[in-house]
Amino acid sequence: MDPKLETKFSVDLVWSWPVVAMVAVALVAFVLLTYPSRIRHLPKLTKRILIGLRLLAALVLVVAMIRPEIQYSEHDRKSAVLFVVSDTSRSMTTTDGDANTSRRATVLKLLADNQSKFEALGKLVEVRKFDFDAELHPVDTFNEQATGLMTSFGSSLEPLLKEAQGKKVVGVVLLSDGAQRAIAPYDMDPRTIARRFGQQQLPILPVPIGSGTLSDAVFDYAVEDMTVSPVVFEKNTVPVQAKIRLIGAAGKPVNVKLLVEERNGGAVLAGQMVVPKPTNDSKPTTQIQATQNNEAISVELSWVPELPGEYRVAVQVTPADGELKTTNNQKENFVAVMRGGVKVAYFDVNREEAKFLRTVNQSKQIQLDYVWVRGGQFAKLTRIDPALFQPGRYDVFIIGDVPATVFGPQLLEQLAKRVDDGAGFMMLGGAQSFGPGGYADSPLADVLPVAMDRTERQDDGSFSPDLHFDQDLQMLPTEAGLKHFVLRLASENNADVWRKLPPLRGANKLRLKNDFCQVLARSPDNVPLLFSLEVGRSRRLAFAGDSTFVWAVPVEKPFVEEHHRFWRQVILWLARKEEQSELPVWIKAEPRALIPGTTLTAEFGARGDDGKPLQDVDFRVRLIDPAGNVTELPTQRSGDKPFARVEKTGEAGTYRLNVVATRGGNIYGEASTRFLVESRDLELDNPAADPEFLKELAALTGGRVIERSKFSDFLDDLIKHGPENLDDVRTSRLTLWDNWGMLGLFVALMSAEWFERKRKGLV
Repeated sequence: MDPKLETKFSVDLVWSWPVVAMVAVALVAFVLLTYPSRIRHLPKLTKRILIGLRLLAALVLVVAMIRPEIQYSEHDRKSAVLFVVSDTSRSMTTTDGDANTSRRATVLKLLADNQSKFEALGKLVEVRKFDFDAELHPVDTFNEQATGLMTSFGSSLEPLLKEAQGKKVVGVVLLSDGAQRAIAPYDMDPRTIARRFGQQQLPILPVPIGSGTLSDAVFDYAVEDMTVSPVVFEKNTVPVQAKIRLIGAAGKPVNVKLLVEERNGGAVLAGQMVVPKPTNDSKPTTQIQATQNNEAISVELSWVPELPGEYRVAVQVTPADGELKTTNNQKENFVAVMRGGVKVAYFDVNREEAKFLRTVNQSKQIQLDYVWVRGGQFAKLTRIDPALFQPGRYDVFIIGDVPATVFGPQLLEQLAKRVDDGAGFMMLGGAQSFGPGGYADSPLADVLPVAMDRTERQDDGSFSPDLHFDQDLQMLPTEAGLKHFVLRLASENNADVWRKLPPLRGANKLRLKNDFCQVLARSPDNVPLLFSLEVGRSRRLAFAGDSTFVWAVPVEKPFVEEHHRFWRQVILWLARKEEQSELPVWIKAEPRALIPGTTLTAEFGARGDDGKPLQDVDFRVRLIDPAGNVTELPTQRSGDKPFARVEKTGEAGTYRLNVVATRGGNIYGEASTRFLVESRDLELDNPAADPEFLKELAALTGGRVIERSKFSDFLDDLIKHGPENLDDVRTSRLTLWDNWGMLGLFVALMSAEWFERKRKGLV
């Protein structure tokens, strides 16, 4: 639509109307009451001219007080845009539409039937068209075919945020069955993206296509999604989350189990899939029950790996009697279980916290060397061996209630250097730790994730109420802390376990250093207790408390296991063991589980004795398919990072990638990994539509669901009333008082009156 011009006369009073009126009357009265007596001896015509000129000058002043102007408003909707996005994934080939037509055909017919309305709407706003599957595709004409391997709302909607920048968006019309079916790297959480749409006031307007229910006579149990950390530690509980879709199972108990590959000596040798032995810390099986004919239920299973290595892990739902399609009853992935082997140097006085913390040595993979520091006035007699800070001797350093003077600036400088090199570091609460211990003036001030001040120093070791809390403080994970490895005490109901722990007996008053640091735990009244920071290769923690021993003391309900697990996970996290490898050559494949026809990228490399990457190494990469056929893969580089691609994976099964590194003509080392091509069809195993998910997207963005039968009415309403609040209004003003013309008129009137009076001898 061409810009529309509106003209409006308005005034901008210098004062209120009553005041302006009073001043105007006063000016006129002043002229009429005082001026005629001064010129009464003049001819009548001359008197009228002079009085008229004075009144006109007064009128100009009144106009200046009223300040009239003409406003020109130009309305333009050319910057407004409507996005129309249609689903072209293969689930849209499902024939559950009218007269047994496919969902894609239903979409195309709906758009074709309303073509004239789109053309009319195009005169009001810009209409932009897109198809999507795993990604977004701008189009001039919607594709007739639905061939997309996956459906990813997150990966497809995110680019629209960039497209919408600088534009006024009517909304995003989304024509889809609403079923998210994607794996890495396209498994972006659509709800997170939808919240960003809501923050930018970009409403999603879904038009649900397809049926969300199937016949009651059909049984289909499917593992739709499975999430497990790709790298875990031995002896730790490994949680595995999954979403189970049950069709035709209302009121029936359904068994779900975790299957883990048996270890048989090799890091990548295939083993039999079995249900792991249940323990107090694991839950390998569960039973669920649907209340509706088509329902998705989230479950969490877990197991504790006893040995390091690479494991194939699967979630399996027991098939129903008569279930015709069982390829979607199981979903698999791979998990790397890392060995411990962490060495810790722990400096503290002889106190209860130190006594119980040292029990972490019961773990075979952690060696904690306790360095006793004399307390009080005898602290200065302690001699710390400088050899403790030699490079590579310890993976983690922990300092308890020890003042900085015990170490001295040289040893603290060495410790700070070890942390910068990648060692983990943690400081505990106490009378002589953090600011009270004089660390604000030490090299550790830049290491810790908390702010300190030199005025906080307490040389006498007293507990100042300005620097310490002398009260019970319940330690509870923050939202970020609940997801953090350090604070995961249970595979289920983790927050409940933390609420059951006894409160800490006081804590240091600490504050966050900057936005790069993170608070992992607080008290219920918002006292920060555990701070974290990752810089380069090192991880640091600051713990305001010094009494976690209360969790493990022999009271009525001791929490010895929780205490041990907390400290073990603190040390393992600080050591960054999940990112280390004992082998000089490594290979990593992403994603580890994929559908046939997709591409996989494998990264690999070699390390020297110092753990740093080697560049003078040649690599040879081979792919071994499930039938044992070997294919040589070309190696490529992105900067200094080598990689190889497996293009268009074929038959289902377990594949192996093997990389051999040579240096100087000699074999330097080799490594292997595996990945899985699933036998299931991600898009078509469960073709049911998910209109509830579309409702959720609409709610998160401030949009609304448009039923297919009301789609034409929706377009009519847009055309008739126009998009709300989308006019681009540009207003210009022409002032009728603040210009040279008005000033010239006033001067001309006063000059004419002056010259007339002068001509009559009055000047």
